[in-house]
Amino acid sequence: MNESIVQTLSRLWEEALGEPVTDIDADFFDLGGDSLMALTIATRAIDAGLPMPRSGVLRRSTVRQLAEAVEKPELFEEV
Repeated sequence: MNESIVQTLSRLWEEALGEPVTDIDADFFDLGGDSLMALTIATRAIDAGLPMPRSGVLRRSTVRQLAEAVEKPELFEEV
């Protein structure tokens, strides 16, 4: 897993949630995230050059799952 991708996604989650991401396996929605925040994160990730659909966080709701899917976009299709 690409550490740069994990760091970028973690930063975006921290900005949306207002708290540091201490566990890349924590579920975004369990941490207080909602669908609007998820779409904002996906848009910012796309703007940062990460290839993902706008529904990315809705389909892969942990930093680890999302980072793996960014590296292997076919994983977005499996959900």
